[in-house]
Amino acid sequence: MKYSALSLVIGVILAIGLAVAGSAAEDSLLVYCGAGLNEPMEEIASLFEEEEGVHVDYTFGGAAQLLTQIELYQTGDLYMPGARSYIDSAIEKGFVDETVNVVYHVPCIIVPKGNPAGVESLEDLAEPGVRVALGDPEGPAIGKVSKKMLEGLGIWEDVNKNVVALSATVNELLVYISLGQADAAIVWEDLYNPDEMDEVEIPQEMNDVKVVPIGTLVFSENKEMAEKFMNFVASDEGKAVFVDHGFATYPDSRYEV
Repeated sequence: MKYSALSLVIGVILAIGLAVAGSAAEDSLLVYCGAGLNEPMEEIASLFEEEEGVHVDYTFGGAAQLLTQIELYQTGDLYMPGARSYIDSAIEKGFVDETVNVVYHVPCIIVPKGNPAGVESLEDLAEPGVRVALGDPEGPAIGKVSKKMLEGLGIWEDVNKNVVALSATVNELLVYISLGQADAAIVWEDLYNPDEMDEVEIPQEMNDVKVVPIGTLVFSENKEMAEKFMNFVASDEGKAVFVDHGFATYPDSRYEV
């Protein structure tokens, strides 16, 4: 049976975001950040606090849910979703002004160690009996990207029949694979852990690599520091942290068309 993993906690996440937003002050920043970026961004926050004495609070979640929070609360300092399209939507809504591109999110297929279902391609996700976990197309950036790739191959409907879980964040997909609850999932390559899973690369011509941006929110009450943090994330020092976590940094000729 299909279900949206942890969907019941979305309301709790929203409440937490509001509480954190209300605590923002001159010596702190609130950043709405894609869940798949949590490890490098936490490290970057620590470096920034050491240099500037400013604490960075995060609300992590799916890109679409974060945009909903921004629209509801209209508070906070920065938005960093997992794909450029979400920040473009925020710009259209009048919530974001300045932006910079930082890294790339490269989709890949992950499978349990040993690849028991023999998944070798996107097309294999449509084979009968293959248990597939995907990001919710209405939630995290990886969900929207996955549906687009599968629709491009004309196999979305067949893959959808095999979906055993739709997740609210990309991180949840790693759990399904690690615990053997699914035979395959589409995630960002930088999250792949070779100790717990195997990777199936997606050919460049079938893939949909996304640029990850960060932007300042128009209602930030600490705009100068928000801009400073945005530039720090996109600096050589900030990008070095992403490289350590397996990301390709922007710009990269491999992913430019």
